Amino acid sequence: MANDAQTSTEETTDSKINSGDLIQLELDAWINETGKLFQTTSKENAEKADIYDEKTVYAPIYEIVGKNRFFKGLENSILAASVGEDVEVEIKAEDAAGPRDPAQVKLYSAREFERMEVEPKVGIDVRIGDRVGRITQATVGRVRIDFNNPLAGHVLKYKYKVIRKVVDPLEKIKALIDMYYGTNVGFDVAIDDKKATILLPDTVKLDQKWIAAKLRVVADSYETAGMEQVEFVERYTKAAPPRKEEAAPEAQPAPEEIKEGQQENK
Repeated sequence: MANDAQTSTEETTDSKINSGDLIQLELDAWINETGKLFQTTSKENAEKADIYDEKTVYAPIYEIVGKNRFFKGLENSILAASVGEDVEVEIKAEDAAGPRDPAQVKLYSAREFERMEVEPKVGIDVRIGDRVGRITQATVGRVRIDFNNPLAGHVLKYKYKVIRKVVDPLEKIKALIDMYYGTNVGFDVAIDDKKATILLPDTVKLDQKWIAAKLRVVADSYETAGMEQVEFVERYTKAAPPRKEEAAPEAQPAPEEIKEGQQENK
């Protein structure tokens, strides 16, 4: 309990945010010119903006400051903010998704989509080789795909609040799993000095998403959580054999049936 109290004190009193800190924050983000909300940690705000996705978990997110998972302008703003502070900031395109590049707009034959068995529709994202782009025009013979980031060329507006810094090593491991895999539900984490042991839930053992996330969890467990060894445990339990049902006793004939049978045998 003393450790918990110390952790709580560190999280609440040290409000300065530094590069390398693992933080948890609430966030809303809009395209400034149109007012369109494109990212939020609030289910209520997502529903109001008609962007709610039932597959998305709406909750405060984890980030490692300085890892460049956020745009440069937002990273710089977070480094200048304090834990618990409500911040509103506008970020120019060059510090966000960058300017639009007309050379990233390509034309493809509609036959290529027939071979891929994909019906080209305006607004959907498609993968061509190792690139993902958005269809902006689809005619009888041609399909136009924009490989620019959909946010490229736009000024972005963010409202956010860093609600805490995560300092406990066990919490950091769980946060890393949540950050890279999308959830840490079902993962059982134990810390012994500088070794982390992670018991995997059955649902992730063959999940390709987890296989990719696992490497990032390991790398940041060393750098961010101070671990020197990370061990993943897959546990399999032998199923109990099915119980044999007792054979039902043979039905005995009714007295009337016996009497009638005896009479027939005479």
